[in-house]
Amino acid sequence: MADVPSIKGSAFQSVVEDVKRLIDAGALDPDEVAEQLSDKDRGYLDAVVTPVAWLPIASYGRMLELLAREEGGGDPIGYLRTRGARAAERLLSGSYSGFAAEPGTWGARVGQTMLGIGKLLYNFTEWTFREAEGGAFEIAVDQAAAYPETARHTAHGFLQWFAERAADRPMRVESARPSPDRIVFRIQAA
Repeated sequence: MADVPSIKGSAFQSVVEDVKRLIDAGALDPDEVAEQLSDKDRGYLDAVVTPVAWLPIASYGRMLELLAREEGGGDPIGYLRTRGARAAERLLSGSYSGFAAEPGTWGARVGQTMLGIGKLLYNFTEWTFREAEGGAFEIAVDQAAAYPETARHTAHGFLQWFAERAADRPMRVESARPSPDRIVFRIQAA
């Protein structure tokens, strides 16, 4: 999958599990799923998704869209950000625990550590970190044209959870896509 923009199975697994849960519970009609997901996407619902596998980010994005529509109610973006925070908690206490930061350690060094997570989870983006004016920090994701908007919102929630744990205080995160190939997250004390 080196030539296909992809995400690690460790992040993809929960999306597959949640879509399957909704189908099994009867909350998602299989015909509706067939309309919204490609044959390839639906194939992942029957496959074993391993944490180290690379899976297409486009499939991940379409499944997130389906979940946000079904479970997000009137606030699909809030739903996606909450998913991202839960993913941060799950991954940073499990597979990626080496990236967890001690409370009260927020700053440039911890921000650089956050970049390592992006490099491990995605095979197609370039993440950079810089201190910005006003005590803020920015994380830019370049080469991000294939990065779905749904994934931008889950990454927003992930980064907010991570920054708040590292800072040991509320943090404000803003995210934007100033061009199709670039996403910028701005993080500062609330």
